[in-house]
Amino acid sequence: MNADNFAVTPLGRTALDFSGRDRTLRTVSRVLVVAASLAIGASIVYATGGTGYAYPYIILLPVILTAAWFGLVPTVLSAVIAGLLLGPYMPQDVGRGLMQSPQNWLARISFFVLIAVFTSWLFHSLRTSNQRHLRDLQVDRETGLPNQAALREDLHRVLSAGRSRQPVSGTPAVILVRLQDLWEVMEAMGAQTADKVVRSLADQISVAIPREHHVYRFSTSELLLLFFGASREEVDSVANAVRSAGENEAEIDGIPLRVQLVAGSYFVETGVIAPDSVVNRARTALYAAIDSNGFYRSYDPMFDQKTAERVRLISSVRKGLRENEFSLFYQPKICLKSGRHMGGEGLLRWFSSDGSMVLPGLFMPKLENTTLIDPVTRFVIRKACEDIKQHDLLRVSINFSAKNLMDSALVQSLGRIVSLYGVEPEKLEIEITEGALIRDPAHAKVAVESLRNQGFLVSLDDFGTGYSSFQYLAHLPLSGLKIDRAFVSSLNESSHARTVLSSMIRMAHALNLHVTVEGVETEEQHQIVLEYGADTAQGFYYAKPLPVPDYINWKCGPNVDTVSS
Repeated sequence: MNADNFAVTPLGRTALDFSGRDRTLRTVSRVLVVAASLAIGASIVYATGGTGYAYPYIILLPVILTAAWFGLVPTVLSAVIAGLLLGPYMPQDVGRGLMQSPQNWLARISFFVLIAVFTSWLFHSLRTSNQRHLRDLQVDRETGLPNQAALREDLHRVLSAGRSRQPVSGTPAVILVRLQDLWEVMEAMGAQTADKVVRSLADQISVAIPREHHVYRFSTSELLLLFFGASREEVDSVANAVRSAGENEAEIDGIPLRVQLVAGSYFVETGVIAPDSVVNRARTALYAAIDSNGFYRSYDPMFDQKTAERVRLISSVRKGLRENEFSLFYQPKICLKSGRHMGGEGLLRWFSSDGSMVLPGLFMPKLENTTLIDPVTRFVIRKACEDIKQHDLLRVSINFSAKNLMDSALVQSLGRIVSLYGVEPEKLEIEITEGALIRDPAHAKVAVESLRNQGFLVSLDDFGTGYSSFQYLAHLPLSGLKIDRAFVSSLNESSHARTVLSSMIRMAHALNLHVTVEGVETEEQHQIVLEYGADTAQGFYYAKPLPVPDYINWKCGPNVDTVSS
C-alpha cells in the first residue's frame, strides 16, 4: 500500500481514499461544468434581451456551484468572470442596441464578488460542521479509534476502487480480532479500564505492523484491521504480528494486563463488493478459530458450507425435539468394591424419522455452541427424571455444557424442575467439563455452589484431558471426579500410565472426591483400577450404553453382582 491509497482526512485519521488520477479527473470535470454553466448563463441573458431584464442573475448559479465544490479563491474568480461576461460587451437592451455604463457592470461585479465571498463562507461552514458531525459518527468516543461507520465508508471506497479497476497496491484484506476475556477486565476494573486495554492493544498492533494499515474498533471487544496484501501468506504474516503484539502486557493505571486474542482474516476475492460480506467472512474465520481452540484462521469457502450444515442441523434438531426423535440410553456405573450397580450415565441418542441413528459426535459438539443446547439439556433433564421415577433408577448422571453452566436461570431452577417430577436432587448427578470451568471460573464456582446447595452431586468430567488445574479441585465444592478413558487405554502396556492413574486417584481421595474411571474395556483394566482404589467404573467391559428396557433388564440380571468376582 502506498500514499496514493491513503490520505489524511479532516477526521484526524488515516482513511482509504481515491487515487490521485481520479481526483484530478473529478476536478477537471467540475471546472468544465462551471465553465459551461457560465457560458450558458451569459447566452441566456443575451437571448432574453440583455442585462436590463430580469434574467442576468441566472449567472449566479455557476458561482454558487463553484462555492459548493471549491474554496474561496476559485469562487471569487468565478464571480469576476461572471461579471465580465455581463460587463462591457453585454448590451443593456439588445433590441435597441443600448450598452451599459461602466458604473453599471462594475457595480454588478462587486455585488457578484460579495455573493461569492458569502456563499464560499457558508459552504465552508457547512463542510466544517459536516466533517465535525462525521467525526462524531465515525469515531469511538471511548478509544478515539474509528468505528464501524468509518469502516463501512472506507471498505466501500476500497471495493469501489477495485470494481473500477483503479490501480492499488495489492488486494484488500481484513483481520477481525476478538479480545476473548475483555469482559473479565470490565467486570473487575470497570468499562473505562477495558477501553484503555482496547486502545493499548490497537497501539501495539500499529507498532507491530510495518505496512500501511488501519485499525477500527468494531465492537466492545473486537478490533478490525484493514490493509492491502499481495497474497494470503502476507495476510497470515500480519496475523502473526497481531499475535505477537497481543502477547505483550500493557500497563493500565499501574497494573499490567494482558488479554487472550483470537482472530480471523479474509483476503478479498474479485467480485466481492459488499462491505458486510467482507466482514462476515472474516467473522466466519474467527468462529472457526474459536471452534478449533486456536488463535487464528483464514477464511475458507468450506466454512460457509459448514455453517449451512449447522443451520440445517439446528433445524433438524428442533424438528426432532418436536417429534420425539430423541431418547436417553444409559451406561451403567459399577461399584468396584462390591461389584454392584450404582446408577448410570444418561447419554442422548437421536433416531431420525427413517429410523437411523445420528451419532452424538455429529451433532452434540455443534449444539453446545448454540442456544439450542438449552432445550436439548432440558429434554435430557426431563427424560432422566421421568425414567428415575418410572423405573426406580438409583442415580442418573447427565452432562452440562459450558453454556448450561453459565445459564443462571437453568442452574438456579434445577431443584424446582426435578421436584416437579417427584425426584430427589441426590438422584441426579451433574457432570461438567474442565472447559466449562476455564471459560468463566468465577461464574462456574457460583453455579457449582448453587447446584450443591440444591442437593445435586457435581462431578468434574473427562479429568486430565483439558486444563487439569488443581485449583478447581481445591476451591470448587465438587463431589466427584471422572478420569478420562485416555488414561485407561494403555494401562496394560505402560507403567507410566499406571503411575499417573494411581496418582490421580490418590489425589482425588485426599480431597474427599468420589472417583469414577471411564473407558474400562478389559478384565486387566478392571483389575488395575480396582487395585488402585477407584470407587466406580464404567465401560464396555461392564455394559455398553443401553436403551431403557435393556438397561432395566441388565440392572436386574444376575451378572451385575458378579463383575468383581
